[in-house]
Amino acid sequence: MTTPDGFAPVFPGWNVWDVWQAQDPVLGIGGAIMNAGLSLERQLRIWVEDQVNDNAPDARLSDPANPVALKGAQVLVMPNAGGLKALRTRAEIPELAGALQVGEKDSPAKKFTVRFFNRGSRETALPWPHDENYVLDAVFEPDPANALTSGDAPFSLDGALDNAAKGAGTVLKVVGVVVAVGTFAWLMSRLIDSRKAAA
Repeated sequence: MTTPDGFAPVFPGWNVWDVWQAQDPVLGIGGAIMNAGLSLERQLRIWVEDQVNDNAPDARLSDPANPVALKGAQVLVMPNAGGLKALRTRAEIPELAGALQVGEKDSPAKKFTVRFFNRGSRETALPWPHDENYVLDAVFEPDPANALTSGDAPFSLDGALDNAAKGAGTVLKVVGVVVAVGTFAWLMSRLIDSRKAAA
């Protein structure tokens, strides 16, 4: 898939982003209530989850089968991108060049690397995420040789239920075969017994 200009790609499987976050966030009344008592890290994780789930068609970051999962729990904050190559950067979008006034010595923003797993089955894209408190700085290209983008999917209740259903289907098939074989053997023994009695 070719990602249009001004959009950020979201790959199936693991994704790694660099995100700038204001360290003194601007909060309206609703934001102050929603984020009351949350650490800046948790707010970052929630922002990433919301951006992907709300704006990337066919992407699925949260675990819908687990109603008690904490929002943002599926996003990991890491020290760096671990040698991955930046595929797209904010520098490609001129209107975002000064977003959050990042890069200045006294900037109120800090850059973080985040990792998340998209359970969607195909590549998609979302308008380049940014607001007064956050701006996506870079999207890293998945590398099958790098554990950050090639590891197993994280545990999800949704996946566990799906696997259990598949396992139950396999068990039912095995039980069906055993019953069929047993029924056939019983019928054959009855037929043999009836022929012996007739002779």
